[in-house]
Amino acid sequence: HDLGPRKERPFVAINMAAIPRELIESELFGHERGAFTGAAQRTVGRFEQAQGGTLFLDEIGDMPADAQTRLLRVLQSGEFSPVGGARSIQADVRIIAATNKDLPKLVAEHAFREDLYYRLAVVPVRLPALRERSGDVGELARHFLDRAAADGLPRKALSPSGAERLARHRWPGNVRELENLMRRLAALSREEVITATVIDAQLEPAGGAPVFAETAGLSEAVEAHLTRLFAAHGRELPPDGLYEEVLADVERPLFRLALAAARGNQLRAAKLLGINRNTLRKKLAERGLSPTGLRRTV
Repeated sequence: HDLGPRKERPFVAINMAAIPRELIESELFGHERGAFTGAAQRTVGRFEQAQGGTLFLDEIGDMPADAQTRLLRVLQSGEFSPVGGARSIQADVRIIAATNKDLPKLVAEHAFREDLYYRLAVVPVRLPALRERSGDVGELARHFLDRAAADGLPRKALSPSGAERLARHRWPGNVRELENLMRRLAALSREEVITATVIDAQLEPAGGAPVFAETAGLSEAVEAHLTRLFAAHGRELPPDGLYEEVLADVERPLFRLALAAARGNQLRAAKLLGINRNTLRKKLAERGLSPTGLRRTV
């Protein structure tokens, strides 16, 4: 948004998972006075707020079916009407949608409209999990420390050793875990500079988490990962879609290594995995993996 021609216009975000389903259309398109019980005055919706700019639809995979239909109609016609209104308003917004769910899978299960999916998936961008982009962790951590200071918490700096220690962490709670850790350190640490030692003291779960040796089996490693994941969210539950997330974490390295061992030969890799080549190709696409980039160099 900030780098495009709409940068001077509004950037409006809405979390579809946080809105009661009966209020989604009103939130998106606004409503007229008297449209429903309690509608004492006209309210402008997010589409109208974002006119000329960008509308960010977060967690779109949680959008109910009736709202999906209404959104598709707006994307096709380029106009919308407030709830309870007869007039049409021209929609001049760029749509950015995000989700942590597997939308192609939801489409196959008839839980997400296929036509809406293809309307939205013009330029799909897969944002890797934090553990897949360790080079970004230090910069993000400093950003969260700056944000904590702006919110009134003591200002802290991150040392090079601290950034290196953060880069080695697996981040089962993803960016939310990093942000919570930085805020906790800003609030509780007596040190002005956050070092690896300070971080180690906070990352070790209360009571001590089980430490698995390098020779531990896959089941134990997955259990350790999930234990840290639940611990990272404290009393809250992790985001929905945990099964698919864990499955993806196992499948990505499995497919990468199988294709590397087969020197990029998909038929040989599929036989190694015990699946057919079409299934392998489908899985590679689902996991955002390119077969041409997975050949082993010798």
